[in-house]
Amino acid sequence: MAFKSFVAFLCIALAAHATTTGRVKCPDGNCEDAIAFSPALEYQGLPAGGLNFHANLGISDSVELLTPFLHNHTQVSAGDLIQFAAAVAIGNCPGAPKLEFMARRPNATAPAPDGLIPEPQDSVDKIFARTKDGGNFSPDEVVVLLASHSIARADHVDPSIKAVPFDSTPFTFNTQAFLEVLLKGTGFPGSPNNTGQFTSGKPNSMRISDDGCWTGRVRWRGDTGDSW
Repeated sequence: MAFKSFVAFLCIALAAHATTTGRVKCPDGNCEDAIAFSPALEYQGLPAGGLNFHANLGISDSVELLTPFLHNHTQVSAGDLIQFAAAVAIGNCPGAPKLEFMARRPNATAPAPDGLIPEPQDSVDKIFARTKDGGNFSPDEVVVLLASHSIARADHVDPSIKAVPFDSTPFTFNTQAFLEVLLKGTGFPGSPNNTGQFTSGKPNSMRISDDGCWTGRVRWRGDTGDSW
């Protein structure tokens, strides 16, 4: 869905899980952007890694911004650059944590098959299975990582509107997205019935289809406080 969104879900996920290895502004985008590696496929001898998929519509602007850094600093891997950019960008948002950065991620050696990146119309079970395969994330960890929606906006879910936030405070890293996903859906911020979209409880924000499926787990966890 928009890799301009690359600092959304997986970059927070990478920051949480990949720091054991090393657009600088408040980021925008969606949650299912870049889970483009799969140990399950690697075990079968199939290549796994890549970003040029339908789920990453909107990738061009972020790639254009980051590519010169790779050309000018050939000793830096693409994975390290993405991780560093994510740590800096997230840390620039009010309320966001300061993320540790550690380097030495290797570059990919082969492109990935399509279909590794979950999309908002996918079932929760499918997303949980994919995030388990891609990073050994538990369902609870996936829900917590959806805090990325707090500083996310969508460009391609609804083609009639751009930069649509997922909550009412898109430039502040907080738990508002968890609260607002519990609201009863009443309408759409733009055109109705787009693939991957669900009715939103706020007039100027977007709810993607899988957001509605997290509500029971959010209530159960109680992840609606103001602190992290």
